[in-house]
Amino acid sequence: MLQDIQNYDDPEIGKLVRQRHQRSKLLFDKGPPEALLGDYELSLEGLARSALMQQRFTSRRENIERCWTQAQLYLPELLTAPPQDVLEISTGHGAMLELLRHYGHNVMGTDYARTVWSSGAFSDAVKPDWPYRHVVESIDLPMTVFDGRLVPYPFANDSYDVVMCLQAIDHFGHPDDWMPLIDEYCRISRKTVLVLLTPPATPRRIGSGYEAAFRDFQLGLSRFRRSGFVCTGVFLHQEQPLGFKLSNK
Repeated sequence: MLQDIQNYDDPEIGKLVRQRHQRSKLLFDKGPPEALLGDYELSLEGLARSALMQQRFTSRRENIERCWTQAQLYLPELLTAPPQDVLEISTGHGAMLELLRHYGHNVMGTDYARTVWSSGAFSDAVKPDWPYRHVVESIDLPMTVFDGRLVPYPFANDSYDVVMCLQAIDHFGHPDDWMPLIDEYCRISRKTVLVLLTPPATPRRIGSGYEAAFRDFQLGLSRFRRSGFVCTGVFLHQEQPLGFKLSNK
């Protein structure tokens, strides 16, 4: 059943999931900006790359709607605040930054390049490549590409107002290794750090201590108080405490 929900193989399950997303989108009786709901303008290469992605992330409309819900729930102040500097760790398709840029904020994304690519058949220029490059380039988001598991990050102290990592920190190793990354986010941030966790997947629970370490990390975030930051918000996501907001005192 869980696999069916993830892939929407059953039309009826897909309908129920879309209805749930629609209810979340209209939670505050307002949808996301219409200007952001058109299709990604992709080259033939980009379309071929999209065919290899998880299909639920290939639709710009669905990506924006999903991030619109997250912004309303976890960062509503950014939908009305004066321009701020926002850094997202492991940007993926970039919809959150695209949304915040629409509201006037200065944004920067990050990702990890596993390979390189050439910018043209007759060009010697070689650039870092990452799975969502074609999508991020189609919406012209600024990016810094590096391995998010390794600190320090290539940013100065206090260089962004808001640093966020949304359902991506689980790609950076075991939960025992995550707290130094939170300290790094606090080093870079002037005001706010937002972390949204992904619930542990079943295979990770087998013989690794992952689930217990995950709970310890949740508890550590809920009691976080150092580097001038303190936990000011814990949010339920998928019926679990997975969202944590740290604020500079």
